[in-house]
Amino acid sequence: MRTAATTKIERLPLASINLTEELGGGIAKGRMALFFGTPSSGKTLLLLQSIAKWQRSGLVCAWADVEGAFEPEWAKRLGVNIDELIIVGSKASGRLENDIRPLLEAEVDVLVIDSISDILPEVFIGKGGELNSQEDRKQIGSQAKAITALINGMHYVNKSTAIVLISQTTTFLGQSYTEQVPHGGQKTLFACSTIVKLNSSASPNAQIEEEVMLDGHLFKRPVARDVDWVVRKNKLGSPFGTGTYRMFYAGPMAGIDNIRELVDSAVAFGVISKGGAWFNYGELKWQGQDKLTEALRNDQELFTSVMEDLHLARNGGEVA
Repeated sequence: MRTAATTKIERLPLASINLTEELGGGIAKGRMALFFGTPSSGKTLLLLQSIAKWQRSGLVCAWADVEGAFEPEWAKRLGVNIDELIIVGSKASGRLENDIRPLLEAEVDVLVIDSISDILPEVFIGKGGELNSQEDRKQIGSQAKAITALINGMHYVNKSTAIVLISQTTTFLGQSYTEQVPHGGQKTLFACSTIVKLNSSASPNAQIEEEVMLDGHLFKRPVARDVDWVVRKNKLGSPFGTGTYRMFYAGPMAGIDNIRELVDSAVAFGVISKGGAWFNYGELKWQGQDKLTEALRNDQELFTSVMEDLHLARNGGEVA
């Protein structure tokens, strides 16, 4: 037992500036967070880019590659130090728990499971470790039960690790409605302090294109798309916040465009004023958003100053 005053919450900022701010500073260590959404909505991208950010702060991170889809070169492009990232490759729920338990007991800073949708129930594995036949893998609700058992085990062992679950969506059929929910049944929804849903269209019309010159010919290729997010649950701050960020998956840039996020929010909250084509921040002026964006990318001190003023403005403070 301890007094409530000794309870400290350490928050870890995500790769998205606005999502981090909406969550009150990010996800929390010692808690469980869930990120779920449509296919190709950038769930893995968001968490890999966040790991790169956490590694630069000296945190130890682990990645449970249940899908078997971890791509080292893509992770490196997003800034991940793959030489220091711990990879767990177990796919069955019981084996996965056995492999991650030592990491939780050693109090690694972050553990991401990608994804719980692909976890194989341990009941599907024979005593000799072989996969049962399909006829013996049709138990109704077995995956939800396996995820529940895994979550219960992690909760019992976890002391200070930020555990992040990634999930695809599944359809819940209510009496008069349908809803896209994460895998794992009600336990997943109950157990997580933070739940964020991501949505992005993979249709050709939703892609952002760039022009490239090849052999004297000008071509267009898709390089990015916008991702909508909504905070479905947040026991560490306000829920139901929404927002959008741009996610680059090809071209010279990879990951979430923080500068675009910062500019849009700074203008919306009056930190940067806009008049016609001119953008003003204190005594600094830029003609056109491209020049402002370039200045923020190349001047870390300016970026930090705008970030700090934006934080003050969001929380009702006065910006100098």
